[in-house]
Amino acid sequence: MGDTETNSRGSCYDMIGVVCFFSFVAGFISLIIYIAVTFESSVPNIEIASMDFTVRNITQIRLTANWDLLIRVPRTLPHDYICLQGDIQASLFYKNITLVTSSGQRYKDLKSGSPQQLRVSAAISEEDIGGLIGENIIKDIKDEREVKFGSKLFFTDCRKGKRGVISYVCNEITLRFEPGSETKATKFWNNPTCTNF
Repeated sequence: MGDTETNSRGSCYDMIGVVCFFSFVAGFISLIIYIAVTFESSVPNIEIASMDFTVRNITQIRLTANWDLLIRVPRTLPHDYICLQGDIQASLFYKNITLVTSSGQRYKDLKSGSPQQLRVSAAISEEDIGGLIGENIIKDIKDEREVKFGSKLFFTDCRKGKRGVISYVCNEITLRFEPGSETKATKFWNNPTCTNF
């Protein structure tokens, strides 16, 4: 009887040991997968160095303008994530509504491991800013002397095994007009951050 109980306890301990071992292995594998996925998805952020909104023509209901964006590319982004030579495209938003998307603009000679700057621009026509949206922007310009925009950026994707574009969404930015002017607005306050999505 004693031998039987001893054998049963031994078998029970063996099973617990096996279960613990496989639980440890499963947990370890899950941790490795989590780290790999996190590393894969942790694309470096981009910073907006400057943004200019230059009004070419403005009335009570009509507006045309130029939009210029200068972005700061961190040293870890070229080569590993975006191509050293490729295309950049940007979209301008007002209250989550797309106003304009630039044409694809070619850039070249980015250097791997070095921080750099890229510029992208677009012309905004009466057709882009029409109706109630245009009226609200014009009201912001005339009454508030400032306007808030959001933006998105699109680059040629150079990550291993990836094709197409790598996309960023940028924090909303406040552009403030110079005193006595309704012509040119520039970035006010801190540099907004753009994150991969």
